[in-house]
Amino acid sequence: MSDIKELLAPFAAAASNPSAQVERYVAEGKRIIGVGPYYVPEELVHAGGGVPFGVWGMVGPAVEAKKYFPPFFCSICQMTLEMGLTGKLDQLSGMMITGLCDNLRPFSQNWSAGVGSKIPMIFVSQPQNRAFPGGRQYAIDSYTEVKRDVEECLGTIIEDDDLRASIALYNEWRAAMRTFVQLAGQHPAEVSVTDRVNVINAGYYLLKDEHLPLVRALNEALAALPSSLEGYKPIVLSGIYEDIPSISAILEDNKFAIVADDLAKESRAFALQVPEEGDPVEALADGWCALKCDSVLFDPHKDHCRRIPALAQEAGAAGVVILMAKFCDPEEYDEPITKRECKAAGVPVVTIEVDQSTETYGQARTQLETFAELIG
Repeated sequence: MSDIKELLAPFAAAASNPSAQVERYVAEGKRIIGVGPYYVPEELVHAGGGVPFGVWGMVGPAVEAKKYFPPFFCSICQMTLEMGLTGKLDQLSGMMITGLCDNLRPFSQNWSAGVGSKIPMIFVSQPQNRAFPGGRQYAIDSYTEVKRDVEECLGTIIEDDDLRASIALYNEWRAAMRTFVQLAGQHPAEVSVTDRVNVINAGYYLLKDEHLPLVRALNEALAALPSSLEGYKPIVLSGIYEDIPSISAILEDNKFAIVADDLAKESRAFALQVPEEGDPVEALADGWCALKCDSVLFDPHKDHCRRIPALAQEAGAAGVVILMAKFCDPEEYDEPITKRECKAAGVPVVTIEVDQSTETYGQARTQLETFAELIG
């Protein structure tokens, strides 16, 4: 157990102090480019010698950002803009932003208006119709333009061989993270909910070259231990994110074990695999076009909603907890269908509303305590 704690320590250090990582990379002479949601081709930044740095908002009140957004708006967008407006991201050389939902598109324009003069926006336009040749060509053209923008921000030229090497590294990292999610679910006594969040979030702040060996060492240690799942309540989490300290505390207090997840910031992101042969920009586009089962993707048959109860059954979960990001239209559209599919499959399900600016979670605690009793 002490060995596991030692292995978890660097993840906690990186996750709890992202600004320290920024300072370190700047001191090393590296340029940093912010990477927002979702499926951003950050391999381009890595291949150019830069540092892709995850920016998914922060927990706290939105003050300056309220001048740009109505109150009923995604908190990731609000808090990311808040970070930009208040100088917390001043050391970034650029910010990669997608337009995959109705919140991200106006957010990109507000970023340009409020922050873009000091932190240029790199807009990543991705086609929703991914299964036909025109969509693939659109993705290739878009990623080619993104590559030029990244090169301009980094002051370099991205070579194809370097990009191929970065793609291979990222594929290895995502595979290791998929393994970690499985192992952490079987070892809740060794890896708490907070520990799990730290391991994942550290991957957004550290170079993958640094994060990957740490994850592999932790995976190896966990794989050597017997499961500690007995006495815990195995669940699947679904939603956009779960790194809200209050929510993590409630899950831990009720002895929930996250045996699998359908979170955009976690296992959905880790599902991406990019081909390692051929033209590397085309490979990035092909990786995007192969994605399935996500609320932010065009999914006319709602396979994503059916995937969640199936995932719960595959992982041996006793129930599903939907962490509903407030004012997230794609998730709100899928939520009633997902609950219907869970109930049809006999999988208990509960929805908890989360928001980066919410101060207290008393209602969520009551809901999760009740759900814990329900699934026993």
